[in-house]
Amino acid sequence: MRFGRAAVALLSFVTVSTPLGAQTVRIATFNAELSREGPGLMLRDIRAGDAQTAAVAEVIALARPDVIALQGIDWDLDGVALSALAEAVAERGLVLPHRFAAQPNAGLASGLDLDGDGRLGGPGDSQGYGAFTGQGGLAVLSRLPIGEVRDFSALLWAEQPGARLPVHADGMPFPSAEAQEVQRLSSTAHWVVPVMLPDGSRLDVLTFHAAPPVFDGPEDRNGLRNADEIALWGRYLNGTL
Repeated sequence: MRFGRAAVALLSFVTVSTPLGAQTVRIATFNAELSREGPGLMLRDIRAGDAQTAAVAEVIALARPDVIALQGIDWDLDGVALSALAEAVAERGLVLPHRFAAQPNAGLASGLDLDGDGRLGGPGDSQGYGAFTGQGGLAVLSRLPIGEVRDFSALLWAEQPGARLPVHADGMPFPSAEAQEVQRLSSTAHWVVPVMLPDGSRLDVLTFHAAPPVFDGPEDRNGLRNADEIALWGRYLNGTL
């Protein structure tokens, strides 16, 4: 099969040895770029076996991860699309029976002008960029059981220690003080996903998808948000979150 750029460019691995050295666990992260322009379209394409979704399933199956964190995958309430993707991977020889996906901030309407363009209801006015609820979310597929996930996606940006919030040239909050009062930090999500290893130990997979530090103006909103999204994990690991 010939794979497109989106199917292979951002697949990477880390291997983790268990404390007893009994097993090597393969953890993958993959920006699958499966997001579509409307709800239900990703599911349609997976079920139809279009070239891109088939290539994504093939790449995952060939890579044979024990756990894979996926970015750029649309969320739906019942997880139907994620289940369809897992089935497509299983048809290619890799069964990943455990899965997790929660509603991301991507496409979550705020009712305010969050991107400062003077208009309401655009994709930039969602808590994370997205034209509909769940567009471009996250998901985890795993061969190993998944425990109770900690979800930090509702944390407000302004309430984070040392938050670097954007301002206008005159020093006033960008785009407004009202917007900054409701703006969440996570552009997509921040999850701590515990994976139960065969030797009885637990491996916490920290996964997120930060805002790109580009596509904004001199206020550097995306750049500042990207930096603080990354910094959240430092605060989590050192106990200051």
